[in-house]
Amino acid sequence: MKLRLHGLDDRKRVRSITDALLQMDVGARINFDLDAKLVRIEGRLTVEDAKTALARSGVRVASVVDSTVVDAAFRHTRHEVLAF
Repeated sequence: MKLRLHGLDDRKRVRSITDALLQMDVGARINFDLDAKLVRIEGRLTVEDAKTALARSGVRVASVVDSTVVDAAFRHTRHEVLAF
């Protein structure tokens, strides 16, 4: 998912946002575009979960750019496991 944020203005804020999101989904992949004030989250969080975590870090969601949930755990190509 991609979210546009209010208050995404410095690297210190990025760390608090990352910590809040990882507390809710330890396997999430989180990327920031500070110029566009966007955060991209790949993981098992819903939009509501992400909004809750972001509110805890003192940031409001301005808009939902893309609400698609991409599970980071299954993003890679699956390899077949052969039993011997």
